Amino acid sequence: QALTPFLPFPSLVGKIWLMLTILLRMAVVVLAGYPLYQDEQERFVCNTLQPGCSNVCYDLFSPVSHFRFWLIHTVSILLPYAAFSIYVLHQVAMHIVRMHCLVHGCKGNRGLSSPKDVKELCRSAVVKRIDCAADNLSVLNFSGAYTVHLFIRTLLEVAFAAVQYFLFGFFVPDRFSCYHSPCTSTVDCYISRPTEKSI
Repeated sequence: QALTPFLPFPSLVGKIWLMLTILLRMAVVVLAGYPLYQDEQERFVCNTLQPGCSNVCYDLFSPVSHFRFWLIHTVSILLPYAAFSIYVLHQVAMHIVRMHCLVHGCKGNRGLSSPKDVKELCRSAVVKRIDCAADNLSVLNFSGAYTVHLFIRTLLEVAFAAVQYFLFGFFVPDRFSCYHSPCTSTVDCYISRPTEKSI
């Protein structure tokens, strides 16, 4: 059997979809998110001169840096895929070793230096009708592991969306009011580019 089914994705569409989501997400975070949020605290202007009040209000408005939160989100989403890829590579390597042992028993003491050698030997054995236990050379099936990997990624996406909502919400307000020590009264703070950040 051909070694092409060892690819870790079920179809070309799946591979393109994964690459687009990874590249698009990284592009949005790095090229759009970082320039937009790098000066966030500097442009968070409050109508007070009370020392420390603006810092406290900004901490209440944004408990975690948006940019760092999105970086952690992106890396966390990639971890299940990395684990799945390592699992696939391990299983493929073990399968090649089993094929090597099978062909080695059929063909004598000939050494195999690459997976291509294993493929060629097995193909020639089948052509010459040598009993190479071809039934044992089944195609590896990773659909179960792939489904688990997708399920974990989906759970992570939902969890990070919930955390995003509870930390920041999904819309950036024009004005943020806070009253917290050391502020002596209710202070109104204004966020830069709220419409662009909401989009």
